[in-house]
Amino acid sequence: MTYRERREARADRLRGWADKRREKADALAATAAPYRGDTAFWTQPGRIPERSRLFAHMGKAAEHTEKAASMEARADGIEKAAARAIYSDDPDAADALKVRILKLVAERDAMKAHNAAIRKALKGQPESEWPRIIKEQKAPDFGWRPGCGIWMVTHQLTNTTADIARNRKRLEAMTA
Repeated sequence: MTYRERREARADRLRGWADKRREKADALAATAAPYRGDTAFWTQPGRIPERSRLFAHMGKAAEHTEKAASMEARADGIEKAAARAIYSDDPDAADALKVRILKLVAERDAMKAHNAAIRKALKGQPESEWPRIIKEQKAPDFGWRPGCGIWMVTHQLTNTTADIARNRKRLEAMTA
């Protein structure tokens, strides 16, 4: 069983557990159904044991519903991560890594070209004009990376270069 299959199985288990929790919550909430609309039952003063039990059931139903939502969110997170991940035991892992590396290299080159264009536009201009010139430059779309304004800041370029190196090492280890 591959790692991807194990992750998907875990997400399925979480969804199954969430379904069971929802069923429990529905069953507990259904115990109050006979008393819906019975204003006297819910509003009369004093402790009524049946009403106390129903409040406890409704509290447990809320807990089960919250836990089911938590499990669903975890399963969604696992599936989302698995969709974009490249696991080493995938049959097409090497090809997928090569594609990812090429995409990162193109992204890095676009960042470098954009920064060079801004430096060229700023050359010889007074510093008071720099904000206007930088604002006029249009930044290319770099996918999921958060934009830090028009100028591609150093950490974006550094992180992209580090991602390229990390993925190349991983590809070498995978093909060796």
